[in-house]
Amino acid sequence: MKTILITGGSGMIGRRLSEVLFEKGYNVIWLSRKRDLNAEIPQYHWNYQKNEIDKEALEKANVIIHLAGSNLGKRVWTPHKKQMILESRVQTTKQLLGTTMFMSKRPEAFISASAVGYYGMHTSDKIYTEEDQPAQNDFLSTTCKEWENAANHFQEDLGIRTVILRTAFVISSENEGFEKMKTLTRFGLGAPLGTGNQYMSWIQLEDLCNLYVKAVENSHMRGVYNAVAPQQVTNAQFMKALAKETHRPFIFPKIPAFMIRFFLREAAGMILEGSRVSAQKILTDGYQFCYPTVNEAIRESL
Repeated sequence: MKTILITGGSGMIGRRLSEVLFEKGYNVIWLSRKRDLNAEIPQYHWNYQKNEIDKEALEKANVIIHLAGSNLGKRVWTPHKKQMILESRVQTTKQLLGTTMFMSKRPEAFISASAVGYYGMHTSDKIYTEEDQPAQNDFLSTTCKEWENAANHFQEDLGIRTVILRTAFVISSENEGFEKMKTLTRFGLGAPLGTGNQYMSWIQLEDLCNLYVKAVENSHMRGVYNAVAPQQVTNAQFMKALAKETHRPFIFPKIPAFMIRFFLREAAGMILEGSRVSAQKILTDGYQFCYPTVNEAIRESL
């Protein structure tokens, strides 16, 4: 059976994806800060800041799934944090490419994460597809653009099939952001964030992992796909659905935008802005969502 090498394997998506791949009979290995080949999932050393990487892991890999990246929501976006966000995505991709370039045995596919932030932190009536251009003068969009450009060199320079999944907000009990929303709602404090009119693209964790598996197994998949559920909802509709599924009232007043901006500054745009993102391409490719509606996704994650 094929060996799948995952970067960022210890994160929310990586842990569950590893389980799903194991269940399907794949061998799974991680690139990690510490080398531990006796761990339940063998871990090979890498440190992109020191340009260190264990080539043995890449030599074993039939497919690389690249999930590594500094958490967007952990801290305020200071200049140092923004540098970490960018480098942890772009430089790691370039390191993987540079190492693979000089190997005699190369993976058959490179599958990289990205984000719907590619389309920009703004609210509009437009429905964005994979063909749309990134936003201008937007840190998150610029980061996604550079990240994807680096990933695309696997296809352009090495002829390795490359798939990029632009991921939406992940509904899961393991997602700290979702857990905070759930806790507030259970105390009767669930409310729209800002105006609540901004669209909130989302996907349930199981569907996201299934999309990665599909990208591994379907040799016809290549290029960019929006990893979003087909139902498009506003933030107010999302919060109302969360209140319904937790059997709590939805009467708390909207949380003012200025309060969110005070605490999160520039990063508040991820919460206070958002446009609709189309799932049509992956639907046309034959994927059937396990959780196509936000109520079903929230219910599963409770």
